[in-house]
Amino acid sequence: MKTTEQEVQGFTSRVGHRWIQQRILHSYRRGRMPHAFLFYGPEGCGKEAFALEVAKLVNCLGDAPVCQTCPACRKITQLQHPDVHYIFPTPTTTKIEPEAFAEARRRKANNPFLPVSFKGKNVFIGIDTIRYLKHEAAYKLYEGRRKVYILAEADRMRPEAANALLKLLEEPPSNLLLILTTSFIHRILPTIKSRCQLVRFSRLSEPEILELVRRYDPGSDDDQRSLLIRLAGFNVRRVFDFIERDVLPVREQMLEWLRRIVTLHKGQDLLSLIEPMAQKKEAEELRLMLWFLLLWFQDVLYLRSYPPEEARKKIFHRDLLPTLEKFEAFAPDLNLEKVVWQIEEALRHLEDPRNLNPLLILIDLAIKLHWQMKF
Repeated sequence: MKTTEQEVQGFTSRVGHRWIQQRILHSYRRGRMPHAFLFYGPEGCGKEAFALEVAKLVNCLGDAPVCQTCPACRKITQLQHPDVHYIFPTPTTTKIEPEAFAEARRRKANNPFLPVSFKGKNVFIGIDTIRYLKHEAAYKLYEGRRKVYILAEADRMRPEAANALLKLLEEPPSNLLLILTTSFIHRILPTIKSRCQLVRFSRLSEPEILELVRRYDPGSDDDQRSLLIRLAGFNVRRVFDFIERDVLPVREQMLEWLRRIVTLHKGQDLLSLIEPMAQKKEAEELRLMLWFLLLWFQDVLYLRSYPPEEARKKIFHRDLLPTLEKFEAFAPDLNLEKVVWQIEEALRHLEDPRNLNPLLILIDLAIKLHWQMKF
């Protein structure tokens, strides 16, 4: 029998993933909710926001599955419900100000798709946090129908914290629902995975992301939103990060860097090109520039591999199509797969905290790209 659109509406319009919603709603209505979920999938597909909606589902006091207006739904949205704990990785208590932690929670309450960031600090979920949750789990419900503990980025649990959580998973209270989220399921202990119901998330489509962005950023126009969605690689978390920052000048910087790499004649020119960039204190800007560079060569690969109409639907830098087509014609024999691999390698090196000199990484990449584009 054919499934109708109405049948896959799920329980909320705020997070997408309707087929997953339908499965969970079906389990909930039949009284067969598991005691633990593990939501896994690529970064920026809305797993944490989805987990908060599940917390509303099992605690909503209204008539709809999730009414969004009852006291329980409002408190969960604001991360203030006494029976719902939203845990995310943080620095040690000695390296974080209470105001920074409060600001991170405030941002997440205002927009559950925003990343929680403590720039320049190592973050993790420690054993003290898990001990606190175990202690809380022993108490009766304060005002909700079910306790819900959401552990975002559960792969960042310290080993001792993961082992402590395992004990809670082995003997969970009947009124407790644990929801773990991760973009790196291979980092989760097998013993934890085996005690959770695994739910795989995939990227949201451009129309789904556009709908979310309209809700949380009503000020911008759809053309600008669509461009940022593509430049973010359909990563919702990155989309909202791009909206908060002015990222298009970084893309212009990338294009200028690429033009100068092609026309370099002397090693001294190379140093004068890269040194001002590598001296920037904000390493994130360098990574962002290389991200745009990676998308650029992926677009050229699309132009080379697909018929024109199909390629235009796939490219990320859709507003720069004429420039992309000129570049593809300029370098018809360029080994694009090798170039993409070299950029990805440079990005990995930049993200490695042991690599303290971004100048060397950028020089190495510039030399490789220059020789590959020297026709």
